[in-house]
Amino acid sequence: MKSINLFNLLAGLLIIGNSVMAQEKGEAETLFGNGASISTKDLGFFIAPTYGITSMDGSSVSLFNLRGGLNIKDKISFGAYLSTSLNEINPESETVQGIYMDYWSVGGFAEYTLLSNNVFHVTFPLFIGYGEVQMDNEVGDAGLGEENFFQIEPSALLEVNLHKYVRLNLGAGYRLVGQMEYRNFNQSDISGLTGYVGLKFGLFK
Repeated sequence: MKSINLFNLLAGLLIIGNSVMAQEKGEAETLFGNGASISTKDLGFFIAPTYGITSMDGSSVSLFNLRGGLNIKDKISFGAYLSTSLNEINPESETVQGIYMDYWSVGGFAEYTLLSNNVFHVTFPLFIGYGEVQMDNEVGDAGLGEENFFQIEPSALLEVNLHKYVRLNLGAGYRLVGQMEYRNFNQSDISGLTGYVGLKFGLFK
C-alpha cells in the first residue's frame, strides 16, 4: 500500500514539474515535432522500371532495374530494388568457349529528391545490396559455380514530371563491388559506370 502511495506521489510531482517547465521554457524541441511531424497525408508510393547500360569485364551489359517504395513529402524515399542482366555477358577474360555470364542484384535503396515540384528536378538514389555472377550455357548452369558479393551504387538522375502520376528520369550511377574473385576477374572488372533511363509511376506527396 505504501509503495502505491509513493508511486502516486512521484507521478503527481512529475506531472506538476512538467507543467511548470513547459510554462517557463515552452514546448521542448524534438526531431519530428511541430512542423516536422509526418502524417499519412505526407506519404506516397511509387514503382520505377529502368533500363541501364554498363560494362563488365570488357563486355557491354544491358540491365533491367525495378524498384519500388514509399516517399515522404516527395523528398525522401526508401524501398527495395531488383536488377538483372538482359543479355548474355561475354567477359573478355573468359577462355572457355560456349559459355556466358549472368548477373543479378537485389537490395534496398534510399533516395533524396530536390525541388520535386519543378518540372525538371534532380534525385539521388543510393542502392545497397547483394549481387551474384554465374557462368551458364545453352542448357543452363555451366557447373562453374557462382560468386556472391556486396555492392553499393550512388546515382544521380535528372527527373521530368510528365504527368501528376508519371515521371521520366535519366542519369548515371557508379557501381562499387566488394571484394570478390570469380574465374579470371575480380571486383575491379565489374565495378563501373551505369547509364539509366526509366519511368516512375506513383502517388507523389
